[in-house]
Amino acid sequence: MGGSVEQLAWKLRVSTLWIFLGIGMLAAVFAMVMPPSVLGEYIATGEFEGEKIDATMLAAMVGLFCLLPLAMAFFTQVLADPVNRWANAALGILATAMWTLDLAEHLSKEPEISGGPLFTVTLIAAGLLIVWHAWKWPVPAEQARHDRRASASPDQRAAGMVS
Repeated sequence: MGGSVEQLAWKLRVSTLWIFLGIGMLAAVFAMVMPPSVLGEYIATGEFEGEKIDATMLAAMVGLFCLLPLAMAFFTQVLADPVNRWANAALGILATAMWTLDLAEHLSKEPEISGGPLFTVTLIAAGLLIVWHAWKWPVPAEQARHDRRASASPDQRAAGMVS
């Protein structure tokens, strides 16, 4: 389970970004649902922004918006490299794409809440930071040692002694 201080610092940064993303997603959902007109319409019709929301859809949204980012905060600490890097990159791209599409959809029509785009842009930035950190993830010292070939001198290279 070893690792360098640099590895630990990167893991803590990415975990913190996942926690920020999870709480930010929850805040964005509450900001969209809590205005009395929106909440009243949802209670009366079972629809939100023209979509029928049933118990299954609500459970999927809670899982995606709350549990996935918080689970990734934990998994970032315990997964081994390079699985950790790829999981963070893939799910960071997914979160960024989801919020970018949400922003595009909401900017194409009248915003229902005044802070909606601010929430969304902040969540897009957090997703991009997760992807950037996954891309720049430091290579563990053990892996770097195993991946290196023995260095060859210029004379050995010129003589064709290096495979």
